[in-house]
Amino acid sequence: MASKLELVFSSKNKKIEMNKKSDFRVISIQGIEASQYSISSINGNQDGYIVTHEKIEPREITIVGDIEKNSNEDINRNALISFFNPKLEGELKVTRNDNSKKISYRVSSFRFTNTNMHEFITFEIVLKCANPYFESIDNYGKDIATITKQFAFPLAILQNKGKIMGYKTYNNNVQLYNDGDCETGCEIHIKATSTVIKPKISLNNKFVAVNVEMSLGDELIINTNQRKKSILLNGNNIIQKIDRQSSFFNLDVGDNIMKYESDEGYESMNVTVYFYKKYLGV
Repeated sequence: MASKLELVFSSKNKKIEMNKKSDFRVISIQGIEASQYSISSINGNQDGYIVTHEKIEPREITIVGDIEKNSNEDINRNALISFFNPKLEGELKVTRNDNSKKISYRVSSFRFTNTNMHEFITFEIVLKCANPYFESIDNYGKDIATITKQFAFPLAILQNKGKIMGYKTYNNNVQLYNDGDCETGCEIHIKATSTVIKPKISLNNKFVAVNVEMSLGDELIINTNQRKKSILLNGNNIIQKIDRQSSFFNLDVGDNIMKYESDEGYESMNVTVYFYKKYLGV
């Protein structure tokens, strides 16, 4: 069975789709399987060498395609010129059969390649991806403190008496499973239902603690993702209030145990964790 390949480019609230049903079709694509790897090493007093560092280099994706020859040919040609602007960052969603992933890019090169005016208009796009990892389309979220249900249907409530609909389980740790190809950062949302003093999130023997007092309704967002590391309280940057012993952590591949606590009021912390899984290719 032939493979199905669909590309969706998004940039500045605009989209270009390339598939068998659109006016833009993909002839070939290179660079979505894997990026280039670099291995640093030193020579020791033994056979071979000692590996000191591994690095995944920025990714380059090259797409060759053509434009359907119809009444919209010139409109579509101009649309490509306008869309693939090197000054705008974009996102590419790749679907191969039923497998979909996304990656951010910048346009490195765009050109038309046909030499005969009567042929299909062909083009070549070269994308540079500073972050070489593909990501899952959706993020994965988990609420650490859960609500335990206390009713079922049919439901009977006696007159003049209430009924507990559910209660909060103060389980201050959660297991997070990352089945991507590599470690990934996360975004942690902490909402205060009362006073919380110096909230702290721990993961795999590392932690981030923030020297702040939260009040009812306050929201603290800790982002540990590479190139996006930040700490926001109600939308304001307070990264200077991070505890000096803190370090931004990543979710390892496999099982991870995350825990939350505070100097005071940990039971007033509603904590939700979001993360995207990272992949070496599609």
